Amino acid sequence: MDGSDEALVRRVAGGDEHALEQLYARHAAALLRYAVQLTGDRGHAEEALQDAFVAVWQGAAARFAGESTVRTWLFGICRRQAGKRLRTVPPPALPIDAAASVASAGAGPDQVALARADVTAVGAAMARLPAGHREVLHLVFAAELTLVEIAALLSLPLGTVKSRLFNARAALARALPVDHLTAKETGR
Repeated sequence: MDGSDEALVRRVAGGDEHALEQLYARHAAALLRYAVQLTGDRGHAEEALQDAFVAVWQGAAARFAGESTVRTWLFGICRRQAGKRLRTVPPPALPIDAAASVASAGAGPDQVALARADVTAVGAAMARLPAGHREVLHLVFAAELTLVEIAALLSLPLGTVKSRLFNARAALARALPVDHLTAKETGR
């Protein structure tokens, strides 16, 4: 039996509870992290995640058009469910403690900057970013979505997503303390 996400969605649309369980097992952890980032509250995030999978079960699967990946489609449903909880309350600033433990295949500029910076300083810098910039950073680095997927998820032009990512990274770099750099790195 085909175990691809697309096949699972078709099976869910046909009433297969086991297929829904498999989709949940594959994607729930990433969706929950995203919902926590959006809502700032684990309880609201868990409710958003639950509501997202209820929506999939109650008919969203039958409407899946295949215009994106199933993963991106699920992120969109979760985002809408989390948004329902935020209509009247702005999202609080979140600590970035969890991001410090994210494994990386190789140290890129972002990972080097995080390694040099104090977690508190990074959290404070993240808190000062506009919500749209925080969201794009989370989707790129925590959810590991491509920029094309993020553009589709947020209903934004690709250039806007790239701009937000560039500006968010630049703002973080400006806000992080440089006292952790060695004299060699600073050219002294």
